[in-house]
Amino acid sequence: MTTPRNHLSQFSRRSFLQDAAAVLALAAAQPLAAQGDDFDLIVSGGTVIDPYNALNKVVDVGIKAGKITQVAGGLKPGAGTRVLDAQGLYVSPGWIDLHTHVFAAGDSAEAVHPDRDAGVYTGVTTIADPGGFRSDEFDAFRRDVIDKSVTRVLGFTNVAAHRQKPGEPMQGEWSVFDQELTINTIAKNKDVLMGVKVLSSNRHAGNLALTPTKLAVQAARETGTHVMAHIGMAPPLIQEVLNQLGPGDIVTHCFKGFPMGIFHSDGRPVPEAWKALEHGVRFDLGHGAGSFAWIAARNALKHNFPLHSLSTDIHRGSIKGPVWSYGRTMAKLLHLGFTVPEMVKVSTLGPAELIDRGRELGSLSAGTVADLTLFRVVDQKTTLTDSLRNSETGDRDVQPVHCIRAGKVISEMKIPAAT
Repeated sequence: MTTPRNHLSQFSRRSFLQDAAAVLALAAAQPLAAQGDDFDLIVSGGTVIDPYNALNKVVDVGIKAGKITQVAGGLKPGAGTRVLDAQGLYVSPGWIDLHTHVFAAGDSAEAVHPDRDAGVYTGVTTIADPGGFRSDEFDAFRRDVIDKSVTRVLGFTNVAAHRQKPGEPMQGEWSVFDQELTINTIAKNKDVLMGVKVLSSNRHAGNLALTPTKLAVQAARETGTHVMAHIGMAPPLIQEVLNQLGPGDIVTHCFKGFPMGIFHSDGRPVPEAWKALEHGVRFDLGHGAGSFAWIAARNALKHNFPLHSLSTDIHRGSIKGPVWSYGRTMAKLLHLGFTVPEMVKVSTLGPAELIDRGRELGSLSAGTVADLTLFRVVDQKTTLTDSLRNSETGDRDVQPVHCIRAGKVISEMKIPAAT
């Protein structure tokens, strides 16, 4: 099998974008296709799960010029149509991971490759890097990561506009902040910047405690975007952080296993978490090397506290375990009792809605970009480990087989061994 690394040299970002730009321009000038020669690609015979359109059945997906044109049974190929056999596979909108670390600079040297490790070669068509770059590094982030990746790459800029000095907390000194730069950077780049990332924990905020969270909220409100708040050890208290957040803001690491978190020691969610939920705050997994615990996830399920978005927080410190991959993280949801459609929803529509792109990126609606993931759920014993290094044996694994990005098929999937 060709390795993903070697294949990247053959399938460059430039050639991909040139092809995609041409076909998308053609699509904009033509009506949606319906049959025969009007399809470039048909994904045939898979079980299509599209939560946005309440679809869960065996149908075909027709693609023309990089866009979805029809989802129906019995689509007929024309002379130039490629047919991708999806029998026995699930077909969903492209998986979305809103918490990855793919920008390598300074203390972000643990970044992984956006295509090979976090993106299209693992079945994920859209990723976001939340806070791995500062506003004064955004141009480098766009040039070196966004523009060179086949995977769609988005971001949340760090509320600290400048990188901290060695040994200092990331957001713990006044000198790292520049609200004017942060706000202007977001306002000028809203095509790829979804909001502001803040690390609401003592380790990162130091003696400034709640102040970075307040600055992040201000910047998000000024730009009409979202806060993504990392939660950790107090101060600031989780209750204080939750009270600062509002509609559309995101709490990541929501199933973290540490004292003074979202859940009381007896497993009940703190009242402020329920209030935040009522006010429109949304909750994202953010697994990582230290931010997912079986006990917290089961506390949430027991008390019907929702998970809106699955994300990996993948970086060099988590890619060799306990995260491994997006698919392996999905398998943990199945182990917890999620159904396959529920798992797909928090991997596609859920994260897409968190960044206001529900139909655009989280559905298979006609006219949307043809980003799809074809995967199988395999019955096999699989070791599943949380961030506290507690391992449980699952009986299913989730394995991507093909990834389609803007109508282009990528099949060299990087699947971690089931340990």
